[in-house]
Amino acid sequence: MSADPSPVDLLIRYTLLVSGEQDKLYDRQLGPIHLVKYVYLADLFHARRHNGVTFTGTKWRFYKFGPWSQLVHERIEPALSQIGAEKQGYPSDYEDSQDWSRWLLSDDHLLEKTENQLPLEITSGLRRDVRRFGQDTQGLLHYVYGTEPMLSAAPNELLDFAVVKPDASMDTAPEQPLRMDRLSNRKKREFRERVRALRTKYENRERKPPKMINPAEDARYDDVYAEGMTWLDGLAGKPFQERDHVVQFSDEVWQSSTRKGDDDSDGK
Repeated sequence: MSADPSPVDLLIRYTLLVSGEQDKLYDRQLGPIHLVKYVYLADLFHARRHNGVTFTGTKWRFYKFGPWSQLVHERIEPALSQIGAEKQGYPSDYEDSQDWSRWLLSDDHLLEKTENQLPLEITSGLRRDVRRFGQDTQGLLHYVYGTEPMLSAAPNELLDFAVVKPDASMDTAPEQPLRMDRLSNRKKREFRERVRALRTKYENRERKPPKMINPAEDARYDDVYAEGMTWLDGLAGKPFQERDHVVQFSDEVWQSSTRKGDDDSDGK
C-alpha cells in the first residue's frame, strides 16, 4: 500500500481535479506555473484561518513576478503521474526556453476523495479561484502579487504569512460541507448537465437588437461646431510629446507603506 500523499501533492492533485470539472477541454488544462500559484493560495487560505500557519509548511520566496517554491514545482510531475494525469507538451514561443506543458485529469471519484482530505477553507477558496482564473496566467499572477505576503517582501526574500489578515468570513462558515459537496457523483453530474442545458438555451435564444436613441436629432457639424471643439481641446493645453524615459526607483520602495496599501501613512 502506498503512503499517504504529502500536503503539497494533495493540493497539486486537488487543483487539477477541480480544473477538470470545467465544461470546455481547454479550460481543464493547467501548466506548472498555474499549479504552483494555486498551491501558494491554498497556503494563504490556511494561514488566514490559522494565525499565519500554512498548510504545507513550504518556504515561499518572492521570485520574479510572484511567489515561488522549487520544491512545489519539482513535485508536480510525480504527484500527477501517480494518479494517471495526462501531460501534453507544446513548443515554446521563445528561443532558448523549455517547451510548455499542460496537465489534464477529470475524475469525480478521486476529486471527492481528495477533497475530503483537505480543510474547508482551502477547498472552498481553491474552487472559487480555479474557476475564476483557470489558466489565465496574467490574471492569476496579478492576483497573487497583490496578496499580503508578496506586498510585504522584496525580490528574493522569503514570504512571511504572519502578515496575512484573518478571514472574518470563515468565523461564520458552516462546519459541515456545503450541500453540493454532500451530493453523490451521479447527482453532481445531473446538476452540471442541467446547468449546461440552461446555459445553451440562454445563449441560443433570439436576442432583439437594442433600440438606439439619437441624443441630438438635428445635430449640425458646421463651422460653429468646429470652432467649439477647437476651443475645448485648447483648454487641455499643449499636446504631449512622445519621448523615451528611464525611471529609477530606490530599493526602499519594496518596504514602503504605499506598496502595502497603507492609507494612513500621511504621505511618508
